[in-house]
Amino acid sequence: MVEQTQPRQVGDRLTALAVTIKQPNSAGVDTVVDLTGKTVEFRMVDESGTDVVAQTATGVTVDAGTGGTCQYDFAAADVDTAGRYYAYFVVTSGGLEDTFPVEPRDLVICLSDVA
Repeated sequence: MVEQTQPRQVGDRLTALAVTIKQPNSAGVDTVVDLTGKTVEFRMVDESGTDVVAQTATGVTVDAGTGGTCQYDFAAADVDTAGRYYAYFVVTSGGLEDTFPVEPRDLVICLSDVA
């Protein structure tokens, strides 16, 4: 995954953070992950790696299990401070988990102060 930056203003909560979870198949081609029957959680950290949103399923919605689409609805405390943050979705199945995006710091949330 190439870095995906989500610019937002401090306090913005109307639009959820929506992503399609993909991973390379055996041929190395990015393929949508079937989320049917899996647990999907969200985590967001600041630039030092400190949790802003500890890993949680609260606020996470899986929109289309076989389509790999899910979203996170920000709570007020998640978006109350300007800065650069890194977001991850954690998919768990059978006690095993994968983190998306795989490359650290590829999903960036940039919160700006209201101008």
